[in-house]
Amino acid sequence: MYLKEHIVRVENIKTMKALDAANIDHKVIALFMSCEGIPMKPSEVSAILNSYDSLGSRKILQKKVHALLNAKHDGLEDESLPCPAAY
Repeated sequence: MYLKEHIVRVENIKTMKALDAANIDHKVIALFMSCEGIPMKPSEVSAILNSYDSLGSRKILQKKVHALLNAKHDGLEDESLPCPAAY
């Protein structure tokens, strides 16, 4: 199982990848995403695209993916933790 398959808002990342593949400047991509209600800086676009590409470089065990997803779910349910960043 690839972690890429479980990223929240993966459609937004696919849009950024398509724009990047069309050689659109990251400043323009950041502006486009900001207009779509996702405020971003060009450096964030670059970081997300680089991180997303590295996620597909190695397959991990399904057991580990489930552990990561369960940890995220437990963190969302735990009221003693500070509020998580909005998606």
